[in-house]
Amino acid sequence: MDFNNIFELKQRVMPALRKRVSDLNLKGKKITEDDIWEDLKLNKWMTSHNLTLNEIVNDILKYEPKN
Repeated sequence: MDFNNIFELKQRVMPALRKRVSDLNLKGKKITEDDIWEDLKLNKWMTSHNLTLNEIVNDILKYEPKN
């Protein structure tokens, strides 16, 4: 699946981002969709090549904040 830009990709995975935020908030961790997106984008995906949508969603759903 191809995306024209990063905004389209983020919109496509927004349900996964919302789910992870909800799960983390239930654990008492205050985090937003943008926090998860930016952290993964800068610290995990920046060095990866040919990521699939499945891999991106999986990273989101397994995301744990560092603090």
